[in-house]
Amino acid sequence: MARARKRKKQGGPREFDPSRWAHAVFALFAGISAWAFSHLVEDVWGFLWARWPQYVGRPSELWAQSIGAAVGIALIVWVWSRERYFKFVSETATEVSQIIWPTRAETRAATVVVVVITLICAGILSLMDASWSRLTDWLYAL
Repeated sequence: MARARKRKKQGGPREFDPSRWAHAVFALFAGISAWAFSHLVEDVWGFLWARWPQYVGRPSELWAQSIGAAVGIALIVWVWSRERYFKFVSETATEVSQIIWPTRAETRAATVVVVVITLICAGILSLMDASWSRLTDWLYAL
């Protein structure tokens, strides 16, 4: 029987590479801007067709989405190619990587504090509201 060969691990833990995250952010915003521009083109086309049907053809969903996606993706690619914007997003990713995130216990404790303070404030406001309501009712009764 042949023995299964053990795979040798390639390298150790990866180092943080902010440019990977910058590329991911730009790709995400390319999708978002394509979606937003496709809906914008569709709405503007529908508005123009409703106002001037003799000059503007009936809106086509496929064409509107294609034009909007092309404009959105072109805009993001243009921004992506500018070194200043790419550097800003890379530096932001580096700063976010240095954040020390709270543990689950710390998050739970902070959440409990927020809920308790919110309930206390709600109680105080309801007492003030009831007092003010009784005071105004008494003043109107005079």
